[in-house]
Order: sequence, then C-alpha cells, then structure tokens
Amino acid sequence: MRKVLLLAYYFPPIGLSGVQPIAKLVKYLPDFGWEPWVVTVGDVAYWAFDSSLLEEVKGSHIIRTPSLDPPWLLGRLKKKEVKVGRRTQDLFVRLHQAFLVPDNKLGWTPFALGEGMKLLRQGGFGAIYATGPPFTSHLVGALLKSRTGVPLALDFRDPWSRSPFLSAPSPLHRAAHSFLERLSLRLADVCTVVHGGLRGNLNLPERAPEVVVIPNGFDPEDFLDAPSPEGDRFTVTYTGAFYGNLTPKYLLGAVRELLEDSPGMRKEIRLVFVGNFRDEERELVRDWGLEDVVETTGYLPHRESVRRLCRTHLAWFMLGRVPFVEIWVPGKLAEYIGARKPILACVPEGEAARVVRRAGGKVVPPEDVGAIREALIEYYERWKEGKLPSVPEEVVREYDWRCISARLADLLNSLT
Repeated sequence: MRKVLLLAYYFPPIGLSGVQPIAKLVKYLPDFGWEPWVVTVGDVAYWAFDSSLLEEVKGSHIIRTPSLDPPWLLGRLKKKEVKVGRRTQDLFVRLHQAFLVPDNKLGWTPFALGEGMKLLRQGGFGAIYATGPPFTSHLVGALLKSRTGVPLALDFRDPWSRSPFLSAPSPLHRAAHSFLERLSLRLADVCTVVHGGLRGNLNLPERAPEVVVIPNGFDPEDFLDAPSPEGDRFTVTYTGAFYGNLTPKYLLGAVRELLEDSPGMRKEIRLVFVGNFRDEERELVRDWGLEDVVETTGYLPHRESVRRLCRTHLAWFMLGRVPFVEIWVPGKLAEYIGARKPILACVPEGEAARVVRRAGGKVVPPEDVGAIREALIEYYERWKEGKLPSVPEEVVREYDWRCISARLADLLNSLT
C-alpha cells in the first residue's frame, strides 16, 4: 500500500462541517490502496468540538504538531479542549489576517514542514495532499514538493486570492496572496476543487496543473439504523450555523404568514435548527410568536446531527446574495442528498441551485417570502398525501464518500 502525506490544519476533534471531508478521506482511502499519514495541529482553542469524529480516524497515522498561532496558544492554557466564542474567534481571525499572509495559521509552517520532511525521508510516499483553507497548508505542501520532488495535490475548498472574504488591507497584501497562490499552483501536479464553479476562481499560472472536481460527500455508515421521520408533524430541518447574512429570517417570515392564513397548521408544522442559533434569530422567533413551532438544538455531534436530519420530512438551507455566491456549494448539501430528503433551497442561481435541481429539489430566491411560503405549502400537501419525493439514486451515488475516495485514489495513482 502506498502512503500519502496529508496536510490538514483542521482535523478531529475540531467540529463543524469543514473537518468531516478530510476525516472521511482518511477513513476510506486505505480501501483503495492509499495509506494516509496526517500532519495536523495539536490541541487548539476552537468554538466547536466533536470527539465522535475521532472514531472515524481511529487507528490512522496522525502526527500533531505545535503551532505559533492564537488557537494553538490558547489551547495550551488547559490540557482539555478550550472553547472560545464564535465572535472572539472571528475577531482573532480578522486581526491576524490583516498582518499574516496567507492566513493566521502561518505559525504552523515550520512545525508542519519539519514533520513532513521527517516522514518523507522515511520513503514510501507516493504523494502529498494539502487541503485548505487555511492556505498555509498549501505553502507547506509546495515547500515539501520543492525539497523532495514527491508529487503534490492541492485541495481547494474555497477560493484563495480571489475570495470575496479575503482580508487584504492593502494592494500589497492582495498581491502577496496572489503571488503565493500562483507559486503553490505552479509547483502542484494536480489541483482538486469541491465543485466546478471554483475552477474559474483559481489564480492559475500559465503552466497550470490539471483541475479535478472532488466534491464533498456523505458517509453511508452515518445513516445506518437511522430513525424514520415522525408522522404527526410536518418537519423542516436545517443543519449548520448561521453567520453573516446566512439567516432563517425569510423562512420564519414565510411560516409566520402561513400560520396567519391557516392557524390550524400550527400543530402540524415544526422547524428544527440543528446548530448554533444566534440571539437575533431567537428574538425573531419570540417576536413572531413561533416558539411552539421552532426547535433549536445547539451544536450536536455529527452522528446526532445526521439522525436529526433523517427524522425530517424536508431539508432546508439558504445562501445570501454575496459576491461569488454562484460558486458556493455548502457541504451540508451532500448530507441532505445522502439522507434522500426533498430539498428546499433558498439560494441565488449558481452551482448550489444546479445541484439541488439534479437532486430533485426546489429552488426559490433567498428573500422571496411568498415563494418560500408556496413551496412549503406544496411540500406540506405532498406530505399529507404520503407522496414526498426522494433523491434519485444515481445522484446519491455521486456523493457517497466511498465513491469519492475511489476517485481521489485513481487521481493519486495517476501521479505515480
């Protein structure tokens, strides 16, 4: 079995959806001839942890290093997990991204580079696979490739220098991001992106590597013995956090109007939000008298989040109108597909809308309360008739982590 050096700053037990893809690849790549050796950071302070994800990678080769960055330094304060608030975390990110390029994980570079060189000198490695953000991983991967010649694959889960969320306080900062991205890509043998829309937002050099789509997926094992939906109330579920202009406001407004027109539906409809729910959303629920309709769970371990998704009748998500939203496909969409649930997406036209329609779901503009209400009525009536649609099986297979891992293994095979 060939070995692949996998560089990933974010790794279990850190929670949230961005950690799951790399954990699933570590779990399934050995089935297809590749043994991952993971270099990641040691204990850090973060705002969400999910120790259950460690079970996914039990028995894998995981090397945890120090790092001179705020999350790791805060993590030194205690030997157990240190949580910081989401707002505190965001403040740290903004401050340090203004001074550190490519990101505030730059202090991880010497430690990850040192461990990476130590492993590669042992031999037997057929490839390096660096995933970002943070894009410090890509710099480390490029340095390792330049020193050892081991083939390099760079995994982009978001845009880098062309990201609408890039913190670049001056043209010099932006130029530095652009230079480092092109340098990393010049040294790469192949580049992977989570969806096709990202391809056009890479700052590719003239001699660009091949760009291949390796999407987010779902793990069929997470859905074993999953509960069936409860039949007494039509349940709409969202999994994930709200931040920025990601908001349930328009969905709540649609339900409010629906219940004003049809008060008898109040005992037959339920909205479930699995994840962090902001105070501003709680105020809306109170002000609009929806406390008996809305259930919030707070952050849940991934397996429990999946179980809540399986108990729903309709999976919902939204994307706001922000720059580059047309290329954004949230990772939760793959799990909605894996749950085989009908999907209501309140999103602008783009990649996410395309995937939802392929999965047989419905797309409406994010802020169109009337269209959201009509979509809810349609799904509610189909639920009453016992005729809710499911996701086509050929689409489900495309997002199975086993199939995705096989595709990545084939790609790594092509490098050696």
